[in-house]
Amino acid sequence: MEPQYDKIIVLLIVVTAAFLTWKMVKDFYITKLHKVFAHLIAVITSSFMLLSSMFLFLPKNYQRGVGPEVEITFTSIITVIVMLGVLYLFFKYVPSNKK
Repeated sequence: MEPQYDKIIVLLIVVTAAFLTWKMVKDFYITKLHKVFAHLIAVITSSFMLLSSMFLFLPKNYQRGVGPEVEITFTSIITVIVMLGVLYLFFKYVPSNKK
């Protein structure tokens, strides 16, 4: 695979994870708080998801301009899926079972 394709794939994974995080957190807090505060909490949480998932795809010994900028590994993809699964469990599944 050419390096540009790796960057595009990682970007799609990271942005999708951040968007799903934003959506789950906003939908959860909008029922409990004012919609502005719910949106602010969701934006902050999704920003942390964006950064943490991007750090998962960095090479271990990254040097600027020497090697690839991102590495797609099975472990990184599984970790992002598990993080989203835990968020889904906390913000969608558990509150809906209590009703």
